[in-house]
Amino acid sequence: MWRAQSFPQRNGHRYSYRELTMTDMKSSEQKLSELEELLDVAERKSDILTNLLKEANAEFERALSLVMKTESNFRAVFENAPEAILIIDAHTRRILDCNPFVCGWLGYSREELLEKRLDDLVVGAPSDIEANIQKAIENGLVRVMERRYMTKAGSVVDAEVTGTVLEYEGRDCVAILVRDVTERKKLETILRYKELFENVSDPVFINDFDGKFLEVNDGACRLFNYSRKQLLSMRLNELVKREQLKILSQSAKKIKKGETAQFEIELIAKKGEPILFELHSRSISFMGKSAVLSVARDLSVRKKLEGALIKTERLTAVGEMASGVAHNFNNLLQMVMGFAQAALADLEAGRMTKCQKSISAILHSAERGADIVRRIKDFTDHRSDKTDEFNQFELSEIVKEAVDFTIPLWKGLPVFRKYRLTCEHKEKCFVLGRPSEIYEVLVNLIKNAIEAMPNGGSLSIRNWKQNSKVFLTVSDTGHGIPRENVQRIFDPFFTTKGWKSSGLGLSSSYGLIKKNRGEILVESNIGKGTTFTVVLMGAKQTGKHLKFKENATASGQSMRFLVIDDEINLLTAMRMFFENSEVEIIPAVSGREGIEAFMKGNVDVILCDLGMDDMDGWEVGERIKGYCESEGIPKPPFIIYTGWDQNFDQRDLSKKGVDLVVTKPVPYDKLLRIAQEAVHKTKTEVSQASQRS
Repeated sequence: MWRAQSFPQRNGHRYSYRELTMTDMKSSEQKLSELEELLDVAERKSDILTNLLKEANAEFERALSLVMKTESNFRAVFENAPEAILIIDAHTRRILDCNPFVCGWLGYSREELLEKRLDDLVVGAPSDIEANIQKAIENGLVRVMERRYMTKAGSVVDAEVTGTVLEYEGRDCVAILVRDVTERKKLETILRYKELFENVSDPVFINDFDGKFLEVNDGACRLFNYSRKQLLSMRLNELVKREQLKILSQSAKKIKKGETAQFEIELIAKKGEPILFELHSRSISFMGKSAVLSVARDLSVRKKLEGALIKTERLTAVGEMASGVAHNFNNLLQMVMGFAQAALADLEAGRMTKCQKSISAILHSAERGADIVRRIKDFTDHRSDKTDEFNQFELSEIVKEAVDFTIPLWKGLPVFRKYRLTCEHKEKCFVLGRPSEIYEVLVNLIKNAIEAMPNGGSLSIRNWKQNSKVFLTVSDTGHGIPRENVQRIFDPFFTTKGWKSSGLGLSSSYGLIKKNRGEILVESNIGKGTTFTVVLMGAKQTGKHLKFKENATASGQSMRFLVIDDEINLLTAMRMFFENSEVEIIPAVSGREGIEAFMKGNVDVILCDLGMDDMDGWEVGERIKGYCESEGIPKPPFIIYTGWDQNFDQRDLSKKGVDLVVTKPVPYDKLLRIAQEAVHKTKTEVSQASQRS
């Protein structure tokens, strides 16, 4: 039993003691019991907490293991992915990481790539890169798009790009997945070419730089008349004339530089027929190799149409000058009539010297008339298919002819407008080219200049030489050409004159100057006028000019000249001219009479009119040729004499027994010289043939 004890208690400055009662003891025991319960609860909670900590630690260990495994898997995927993966800083676009595929694909080391920005790899560095990355941050992904990347070696590869936003090393980044689609693009290109081949009617073909055909379409097979198998075993130069191979060579140089070549060339079909094409060619990659893709457009119909329109325009121009031409001819006829009457009067009065002067004036007037007709023919019937060799000529002579031909357009007009035309030739300028083509260009330029000055004005023509070139300018004081039209005036069918013009005059002139290996340039100021400058190849003066002797009848050579013509006055005039010479004229007023005269023998040369009533000159030539062959005798030179100005194929002439065609009018002394040369040529050929036999 607990005994009461006393404890000192402080009461003021004195301590007192009281005894612990049983009640106090019971209270203490109760409190101790409560403490023990609290301790027991704490121990249980401690156990629970310990268990929770153990479970949390185990979960952490499991999570850590999973993270380590995920990181390992990501790195494994990252390192071994068969496509390029780049991790880019979202703000600076600097490359923070890349997988090995990127290094092998673009040819850079990892260290080199980590020093670059994305912009350094993308071809052209598109300005939308930053905007796309910003959209990726907002949306959480990069949509699929196409990009082109530059490799370290400098080649370009096509790619599809997609990606997602992530945090990498504490930074906002974009993981980009780049898929190489270069091969797919090549396949798509091939498919596009195939579709082009199948649907285009024009010939389309692919060849390598050695000219070997790699692919052709049905249009090429149809136009060239070869099977696909045949063409694929051939080369392009097998379809080209030898003289045009240089065009292919020059075009190939442009194509290798990455330029598109556009040129005209004749390609030969299987039947041997040349067809004019316009080719558009450029470099492509075909089956992994450099090649040339060409689209050929048949120009045959277009050229025929252009030729017809050009001829129509020439005839229109002549029509515009018709009244002026008639005026010139009336003046010439007036002169002929006047001088003829003066000659008769002088002859009756015995004034032979004056009579001779009058007759000379008549001859001069006739020559001027012949020149007018010749210029009209040259202008209206110029043939673009002529293959004349380049000749040397003095440019001022061509200028004078062109000016004389266009006089009806600018001189003595019945309407109130005046033109002043001046020509300045500081020195003789010899040119190498085709005179008829330069003449046509000059007529076109003068005509255009006059049309540009509807109220009159000044036109000046100058020519000079500089180094190896000859320059010719045609300047007017007209309304000028707008700047936007200057670059187009040489385009076919371009015109500002509406239905009044075909738009082919300047285009034709441009082509003719190019054919003569020259250039044509234009300068124009609105309201002040226009200057065309033609640059031509210069030539050295050789002094070789063929001239006929003034007195060809005094040649000392006798000749029996059979002349067949149903125009009696022409026969009479010829007999009168050669009356006191060693040339004996044998006249025949029909083809039949001419053949009979020839069969009597002893004829040195035959001159026959083309158009006669009973038979034409071709039939006469054929019959005389047949007669000589059947009799086994040499055929004398047979010359057709005609007022029609046409070009004839020499092979066709030979079949008809014709050696030469002479165009009327021609002076008799010149005609005799032609006949003498033909006789000399025939005798030389007969002599050489007899020596060989």
